Amino acid sequence: MTHIKFIFLSILISSQTLYAQSDGDLEVESIDTISVPVRSKKILEVPPFQKYNPDTIQLGENDLMITDSYTALGQRYTYDALHSFNRRRMDGFGGFLNDKINAGLAEVRSNGFNSDLKKLYIQIDPTTLTVHWTAVVGPSLDGRCYMHVDSRGSAGGGLPAVQKQCPRMHRLHSTLIPVKQLEFNDNVLQCYDWNSMKLDTVTNTINIQQHFYKYYDPQIGNTVTLAEVVQKEAERLCVLVTTPAAPTVSYRRYTVRSGDTLSQIAQKHNTTVSRIAKANNLRSYIIRVGQSLKIPR
Repeated sequence: MTHIKFIFLSILISSQTLYAQSDGDLEVESIDTISVPVRSKKILEVPPFQKYNPDTIQLGENDLMITDSYTALGQRYTYDALHSFNRRRMDGFGGFLNDKINAGLAEVRSNGFNSDLKKLYIQIDPTTLTVHWTAVVGPSLDGRCYMHVDSRGSAGGGLPAVQKQCPRMHRLHSTLIPVKQLEFNDNVLQCYDWNSMKLDTVTNTINIQQHFYKYYDPQIGNTVTLAEVVQKEAERLCVLVTTPAAPTVSYRRYTVRSGDTLSQIAQKHNTTVSRIAKANNLRSYIIRVGQSLKIPR
């Protein structure tokens, strides 16, 4: 019986050693006489962020520059929020990049030119989770009139996740022709977890991808004139201005952290305790760690 136990122990030790040897990139810690593999993660260096200078971008005579930024810090699903260049469906958070560029295109058309998105620059600061972007719109140089800009992207899903979304986006602009403007692809150093909590060390990156398309109207210059399009846009804008819209309230999400109070949260988000309590149907001002609150904007 003792001989059988010795054979079994020898086989067990041999299998553990073989497992460790099959993973050459693993460090091995010894526990008694049996080796156990432990993965080591390389600590990544976070270089100082250097923001581009928009003043160095050359503009044509009738070009317009649109520049803005937004931060995903404090948002739930932080890195998903980071690639919300326009707005995300779940809560409306985002930098509204596409909307602002489309407003610039409309301004170019109102000045009597076929509109075009000529340049688009995007930078992400991983230490503050801030997206800096600059767009140049102006008179089209290829004779086409680009009416809209739209985009789809992913945080960590890679190219397949982006490509899956694009056909549906194109169907939203079915009367227009898409032209790809930019394939944004950046491996962002992960300085925070997905709940915006600062990490002690950086050992990973999150791939942020976003494909931007601009859409031109093939009818302009053929069956309709630019002046007719501008007139219709002006009439539609007039209707939107003169028709009173129902008041809407938008929210952002906040996850309660240790030490938080409702008054501190309200002050941080420029709102009041009573508005937060009403938005979340709170019967008391007692909150708990990990609780998700709707914060009125």
